[in-house]
Amino acid sequence: MVSEENISSIFSGLIDDIRKMEISKRLSIKEDELINNAIRWLKDHQHPEGYWGYESVADTGLVLLALSIYGIKEKEWIIKGTYKGGIQKSVNWLKSVLNIDNWGGNLWDTSICAQALLKLGIGEEWVFRIIEWIRKECKEKSYKYPIHHLAQAIKALLEAGLEEEAKNIGKILAAKVEEVVKKEAELFDPYACGQVLDALINSKFDLTNKIVQDIEKSLKNFLEEKSVKGISEGSFQDVMMAFMGLTSFLGGEDTPLVNSIMAELFKTPERYKEDGSWYHDAKKTAFALIGLSGVKDIRKINEFPNKIYKVIMDHEEKTKELFRKLELENEKKLSIIKRGYFWLSVAYCSILISFIIAVYIGTEMFIPQLIIEILLGTIFISAAIKAYFSYKGRVKG
Repeated sequence: MVSEENISSIFSGLIDDIRKMEISKRLSIKEDELINNAIRWLKDHQHPEGYWGYESVADTGLVLLALSIYGIKEKEWIIKGTYKGGIQKSVNWLKSVLNIDNWGGNLWDTSICAQALLKLGIGEEWVFRIIEWIRKECKEKSYKYPIHHLAQAIKALLEAGLEEEAKNIGKILAAKVEEVVKKEAELFDPYACGQVLDALINSKFDLTNKIVQDIEKSLKNFLEEKSVKGISEGSFQDVMMAFMGLTSFLGGEDTPLVNSIMAELFKTPERYKEDGSWYHDAKKTAFALIGLSGVKDIRKINEFPNKIYKVIMDHEEKTKELFRKLELENEKKLSIIKRGYFWLSVAYCSILISFIIAVYIGTEMFIPQLIIEILLGTIFISAAIKAYFSYKGRVKG
């Protein structure tokens, strides 16, 4: 039976669940030191002209984004104790190869670079030209871009403070994902899906949407398989983007799967090398740092509003279920009352009918027969009406 205690227990549980979100997964002191080593390695492997990789915009953008996430904003540093490097050199190099307002017409590369520049506090006019290009491309040509390109565009728009535009692109992205699922029967590209889930979460997309639930399930299955079989160099980027998406969904929550993947990522010398890199590769090291960013610190609960919404929605569903049970209980009770009232009315009518018959049969009374018939007839009609409305479920007082 539903009681006040049942309802109180639901909201007590809600309070407890929200309190649990105040402290979540953080890196250990050892892991923090390993990440610092990776940051130092990236600094030492910057080209003196400012880029990373083989004059790669994508590699340079990824490294800058990774450094900006971890709060590295040094304009200058020394590369391997010899050459001058630094954030400013990278920014200058990116600007020098910019094609007016984008890099090579590539939405993914351009969005990654835009996120990094904005996180680094580069608020110059040429950066906002880039943001405008991203906005227009998404609005006018979203049909031609892969889903992970749109996902990074959403992150860039959010970084620029264009939340409404990001939400609108989020709806387009979700519809596009749904279309992919219908055509291919299943959605399983962890590299793309991780970025999509992270973008949807950050744009405050509805967590109860089936697309979100399906992506989360796919990423969990993929990462559970990798936690058992291990992570190869070929699948490393897939794992890092899947991990980023899942930790974004979990809001930093400490789970056995998160811990298992963390252990695999820091396994030495298979993946994490003694020099502080992952696979001695700047791009993979940047992917690792970006992927790990979801668990790098204690998270304040206001950094993960979607997780709070999810908890509240879960408890809301429990409350609805409780009230559904209460409604059923009330319907049963009302049905019993109605049936009792109906049969009581029938009995009442039967007694009156019997009394009338008795009068007609010959009971002599001092009251004239006509008056008796009128009185008893009125009572009979009233009782019959009561019985009728009881049967129809419209009980009258």
